[in-house]
Amino acid sequence: MNADLTINTIVFAKSFDEKDGSERRSTARGINLPDVMSVKRQDAIDTKTKVSTKRYLVRFDRVCLDATGQEYTTSAYVVFVVPSIAVQADIDNVVATIRAFAASTSPNYIVQVLNSES
Repeated sequence: MNADLTINTIVFAKSFDEKDGSERRSTARGINLPDVMSVKRQDAIDTKTKVSTKRYLVRFDRVCLDATGQEYTTSAYVVFVVPSIAVQADIDNVVATIRAFAASTSPNYIVQVLNSES
């Protein structure tokens, strides 16, 4: 993967890259208010099917301050589970579906889920 990535106008500079994951940060809003992108990788066996899989977690964190100076972090992440027997079309379909869900605006499915799912 590329060292630095620009996503939604935020430039994430690579902090580290190891066998099981990587981290990228943007400190454009200040060193104490980072935007962080982290990726974790894990090999696993599906307990139901006994098929080997790879799990990938992609997470975004945004550190902010409220009006009183209290720090808080808002996060969103997605987990991809890719069985060793999956073909590229399977992966492409799931990725296209999650992209459409995240990009939806009318209706905005994420807002609907956040406001009405329990």
